[in-house]
Amino acid sequence: MTLFRSQKFVRKSIADSKILLAGPVRNVAHTIQNEVETLVASLGGFKEIHCFVVESDSSDDTVKKLEELQGVIKNFSYVSAGKLTGQYPRRTDRIALCRNLIIDAVASKPEFADIDFIAMADLDGMNGLVTPEKIIDCWEADENWDVITANQQGPYYDIWALRHPSWCPVDCWQHKKSLEELIGDKAAENLAVTARQPVLSPQLGLIEVDSAFGGLAIYKREAFLAGRYAGVDSVAGFDVADHVPFHEELRAKGYKIYINCALINCQQYPHSEVDRPLQKPRGVFKAIQKLGNSIFGKKRFNKYLDSMKSL
Repeated sequence: MTLFRSQKFVRKSIADSKILLAGPVRNVAHTIQNEVETLVASLGGFKEIHCFVVESDSSDDTVKKLEELQGVIKNFSYVSAGKLTGQYPRRTDRIALCRNLIIDAVASKPEFADIDFIAMADLDGMNGLVTPEKIIDCWEADENWDVITANQQGPYYDIWALRHPSWCPVDCWQHKKSLEELIGDKAAENLAVTARQPVLSPQLGLIEVDSAFGGLAIYKREAFLAGRYAGVDSVAGFDVADHVPFHEELRAKGYKIYINCALINCQQYPHSEVDRPLQKPRGVFKAIQKLGNSIFGKKRFNKYLDSMKSL
């Protein structure tokens, strides 16, 4: 055990701790090895590192690659949940199910019985800038965190998983939906989502939140086992970021969650658009717009629509 700075609490040191790197994956055959090896190198100061991946619904050679990695990366294991789309058509439900399999594994597998910390990670290009120094910075923080989450070099992207009483108190996409008829689609997204995506300087240190993720979160074991992920709002029935109900349970039990602004994991979100739930189209134009966005990308398709208006 190591006591850092002027802290009045004891945080088990990296050198004395065992950590599990885990995450759900789909169609990552060409990227998973580099992703895992990068994160394992960043966690290299830990006494012991284990890796556990839950796969589902892949249409490429992901399962074959995961089988191969068991002989390449020390303490690497995986399970495949198979094809879930038939039984769980909502993507958020599938992701929540896979993350809950990780919770179950930590709670029940003998090889994970003495794991001290769990690093839940997106393994799709989010964590290329994580370094051992950034992990050490989390352990040197004065705050007595139970969960510590990542930041980005550019605008902080993960607003859907964020909850903070002043910054983002509600589901950003439900907020956008409520504003669309009042001020239009673009203005609604700017107000509900984009305006909540500041650049967080590393000098800001730790920001306490009710929920956050950002592609990487490190949990103390007892906090990780204190909740369950869910992909749908239990009352209203709309899709939610699965981290939100999970963290709601943790906060209700007194666990503290922070964003570490110095834990920068990537320059910006690697996909073309901010992650969002699927929504039912309203009218034929909405359906066409959704299809066009998925094929061509939102900016390119909107440019095409603007050119059509001038004809």
